[in-house]
Amino acid sequence: MVQQRITAEPESLVMAGDLGGTNFRLALVTRTGEIIRRLTLPTPKGKGADHLLDRMAAAILGLMEEEGIIPGRLQAVGMGIAGLIQPDKGRVVKSPNIPELDWIWLGPELRRRLPWPVTIDNDANLFALGEHYQGAGRGEDNLLGLTLGTGVGGGLILNGRLWQGAGGPSAEVGHITIDPEGERCSCGNQGCLETLASATWTVRWTAERLAAGQKSLLQKNWRENPEGLSALTIYQAATAGDALAQKAFQRVGRALGIAIADVVHLLGIPLIIIGGNFAQSWDRFIGPLREELERRLTFFPAAKLVIRPAALGDNGGLLGAARLAWMQVSC
Repeated sequence: MVQQRITAEPESLVMAGDLGGTNFRLALVTRTGEIIRRLTLPTPKGKGADHLLDRMAAAILGLMEEEGIIPGRLQAVGMGIAGLIQPDKGRVVKSPNIPELDWIWLGPELRRRLPWPVTIDNDANLFALGEHYQGAGRGEDNLLGLTLGTGVGGGLILNGRLWQGAGGPSAEVGHITIDPEGERCSCGNQGCLETLASATWTVRWTAERLAAGQKSLLQKNWRENPEGLSALTIYQAATAGDALAQKAFQRVGRALGIAIADVVHLLGIPLIIIGGNFAQSWDRFIGPLREELERRLTFFPAAKLVIRPAALGDNGGLLGAARLAWMQVSC
């Protein structure tokens, strides 16, 4: 009797992507959310949209070839990008970091270059989806994800699903007005949360006060090298007890508290997850944030609101993009 050797079918995969102003990151991800290979490349920008799209497609195909994965194993591609996105159309309306993609049909154009369906969304939405799928929001049906970095992004999970606006951006928490008489935001409004709670604006606020001669541990180094002032150096000064640096993070925490209170009053969201590079300064702003919530949450008990740091680090957006791709396959 001849015994037949039975071999397991290769596991299906999706390709997750995160297109940033500096780096283009890719990951091959299983249905259970396991990343089996990651690749980081410089974002091929500056030579027009067609060149960028060609290089993105080549990177995806190249990673497949390197891993020896046949096209039939890959089910779909999910892609996150910062900016104003129309996910239902696959179109980038505005990309602050990659302006050649403004008004480009990124999803359809990638699909034309690849043999798989392609879905795109805002990177903050995919951060929230990733944390819901695999991270600090796993098992929770309702949450707000906030990303703190160059700007402030937001993503909403409602009733277990990523909330999408009516054909356009949604959960743009970074552009909730906190101070109507405040600084002019890049979006054109005044006093947005982003102008108070992002790394970019925190550095700018601190630099303005150093320029005015305010005493600080940062003063000497700033005068010698103004470009050396960063969110990290401000954090280090705050940890060392510097009053100006501590005030900078108190400002961040208070602004976040005001914005979160507004969202919670509107939607009754019980869980807030905060991530992004600037969120690594969590221990400096979480106290003022909670104090502001205690003052402002009048109808939703502050004690019932859970605020957690993100659990997935740099993988949050990639795993959200993977989940987006798997959702496309399941439809």
